[in-house]
Amino acid sequence: MDNLLDNELIMKDKKNIYGDFRICYKCGMNADVVESGKDICASCWFVDHTDMTIDEYERKNKDLEKERFRINYKKDKKW
Repeated sequence: MDNLLDNELIMKDKKNIYGDFRICYKCGMNADVVESGKDICASCWFVDHTDMTIDEYERKNKDLEKERFRINYKKDKKW
């Protein structure tokens, strides 16, 4: 019985955004996505589909925005 209570306390922190008790099969964090019958968190899912982390993706997009701004700024200055 005590073991059951310990498991419930551990699982309390493993609720996902839907209130389910699912754990990512890759990293052990809260799983938000079920893909091909496997529970996976959003971060691991993103890495699987883009081959980069969410932080790397955000940095890349910021760099692209800066570069686009720089190019458009130069175009505007030419006239």
